[in-house]
Amino acid sequence: MARQLVETKRIVIVDDEPDFLRLMREYLVPAYDLVSLMNGEGILEELESLDPDLLILDVRLPGPDGFALCRSIRKIPRFALLPILFLTSSSVDADFIRGLDSGGSSYMTKPVSRRRLLARIAELTGG
Repeated sequence: MARQLVETKRIVIVDDEPDFLRLMREYLVPAYDLVSLMNGEGILEELESLDPDLLILDVRLPGPDGFALCRSIRKIPRFALLPILFLTSSSVDADFIRGLDSGGSSYMTKPVSRRRLLARIAELTGG
């Protein structure tokens, strides 16, 4: 009986905290192909070559913040429907609203449990 080859979904995460990126690697690899970026500089070009199934953004980043990045990404027709998850330490209601207004698909606050994060990722990526 032949087995079907299942393509691993690619997640790009943009966060400026190395410890958090290491934790995300522990949570997500090998279930997902994870690409970590420390800031949003050049992200539009990076996304073109990476072709992610999900983008995870921090709100507070050096350079353009997560909201500005999200708005820029949404202007590119190819990424109009790309799921974008804001995963940030900011639990301020105004940031939650800004995240959705800027084109984010979902918003979660740190710290986040592995189980909860994996559930949200599955929800956003369709599996």
